[in-house]
Amino acid sequence: MSTLNILFWNVQKKDLTAQIINIAHNKDVDILILAENPVSSTQLVQALNTKGPYYFQNNPLSQCRKITVVSKFHYDSITPLEETSRLTTRHVHLPTGEDFLLTGLHLVDKGSFTTESQNEAASLVADQLLKIENRFRINRHIVVGDFNMNPFEIGMIKANGFHGTMSSEVASNVSRIVQTREYPYFYNPTWSLFGDLNKDVSGTYYYKHAEHVCYEWNLFDQVLIRPSLVTNFVKNSLEIIKTDGVSSLVTKRNLPNQKTYSDHLPLFFTLKF
Repeated sequence: MSTLNILFWNVQKKDLTAQIINIAHNKDVDILILAENPVSSTQLVQALNTKGPYYFQNNPLSQCRKITVVSKFHYDSITPLEETSRLTTRHVHLPTGEDFLLTGLHLVDKGSFTTESQNEAASLVADQLLKIENRFRINRHIVVGDFNMNPFEIGMIKANGFHGTMSSEVASNVSRIVQTREYPYFYNPTWSLFGDLNKDVSGTYYYKHAEHVCYEWNLFDQVLIRPSLVTNFVKNSLEIIKTDGVSSLVTKRNLPNQKTYSDHLPLFFTLKF
């Protein structure tokens, strides 16, 4: 049995190399996915490799401007299949002989797009991911990133969107039919991270505004898992990172320290094979 640790972090266009290095080594991260990273992947890998284990620059010619991927795997083992400016899909080949698809994405934000536009964008991306799965005949797929939507929003749950369910049991049905068309499920365990019942933070992103409807805490950073990989997902591994192992990433009020670090907190999880 081998484990694979994955970390996602939207670094808010800041050079957080020191914090990334701390987390990567403290959490033994195998695949690191960053959004809005201003540091070149070459510089990041060089910094990470000042002490082992060593990381590789994956796809230095990437066409995806929003996402940076580095990992402990040689680039031949995490092959790019399709990219746009906002997402990159890789075919991950594990030393154990198993494989799966891994997509890192950063979708359109609420400040620039209406709810209706976000929902439409979700449908388009979900359809694109399904076409990739069908084209390469692989339904083992992990999608992680900044969706700029909460797990309960329409784009995340509608059948012709990401069709994400909070229940692994529901996801085990693989798909459901709506008006004669079949829609595959994603399992979205990120629902369980809402609230402070077992932790100090209630989400990955905090925003307070003077409107009648204001969630304040949001979970824009999520991981979606196809049913065929649910048994490989270590449920109790999913966590919101609030320290890099050296310094706290949150304020005294347990809010993301966006002045010093990022307005998003990192998301971490483990797969077992």
